[in-house]
Amino acid sequence: LALSAKLGSLFLALPDGTALTEAVNERWMLGYELEYWRSVKPADAETKDRLQRTVWEPLNFFRAQPSQPNEPWWTKPDAIKVWGGAMAVENFVVLDDFMPKEAVSALFAATERMKGSMDRGKTDSEVSTKGRGDAIVWANPQSVPEMGPLAEHLNVFVSCLLEIQHPAIVSHLEGVSALSDAQIAIFPGEVSPDSRYIRHVDNEDGLNGRLLTCTFYLNEGWDVARDGGEIRLFEPDQTTVKADVAPVSNRLVAFFSDSTVPHEVRRCRRERRAITIWYLDQEKHLAYHADAPQLDDDDDDDEDDDDDDDDDDDDDDD
Repeated sequence: LALSAKLGSLFLALPDGTALTEAVNERWMLGYELEYWRSVKPADAETKDRLQRTVWEPLNFFRAQPSQPNEPWWTKPDAIKVWGGAMAVENFVVLDDFMPKEAVSALFAATERMKGSMDRGKTDSEVSTKGRGDAIVWANPQSVPEMGPLAEHLNVFVSCLLEIQHPAIVSHLEGVSALSDAQIAIFPGEVSPDSRYIRHVDNEDGLNGRLLTCTFYLNEGWDVARDGGEIRLFEPDQTTVKADVAPVSNRLVAFFSDSTVPHEVRRCRRERRAITIWYLDQEKHLAYHADAPQLDDDDDDDEDDDDDDDDDDDDDDD
């Protein structure tokens, strides 16, 4: 009775404890939620064990080893073998302590300054737009100098990745020729009843030029049990969960942008900040934008390469 009095006479109560009032008026959401909870399967024990043995444990080991000043731990050859193998086999990787702490603090402060210039995130799909609750703004190292260290570290990461001659990596990334501006996204947490981004693929049809998605997080003291907000990575079938990854500060999550890695941002209960940069096949990217209809405002999923701005694709954040 107390819940009904608070939310109204008709609402949708989800298995995770979330209560949705907007599903009453948004029939697509009701259908989406019911189908999601009916069909989505958690990661099985074999997948969890494999990731623990081949990815999480060895990466944590190398991260704990002493490093030279200005030498990120993940650039060591043995570490590259592990995370490069993860990209080749699992299609994603998670790297903690990605940058120096002072660079992370400066980047957080820069995002705080930009909050007032953010707009609601949109996509070129009305349904997808209704299924996200973030605010975004675009930036690059020229406009926001604090972005420089992140771009530099990502370029080193991608350079290391491109040197790995594994067929799965080569086939996904051989067309990389540019990187996007950075999309800074903030979910408001408990301020919004729908602070999430529903399941999607960054380059589902292979036409928009996005090849690699790199998302960096700026959320100190994140507690998944309390705060939610994981990025959920699916198997290509879009129903089987591969991994839930918490958006903790100084963590990079990188994955191929095609349909091998469907993903979603789960509902968060506190403010959640992420910065995403896409590595692109510039020729395909420009051709896609030349044919795409114009959207209002900054509706670009990966605001072009580091020399231009284009605002006519859909936004994604992770």
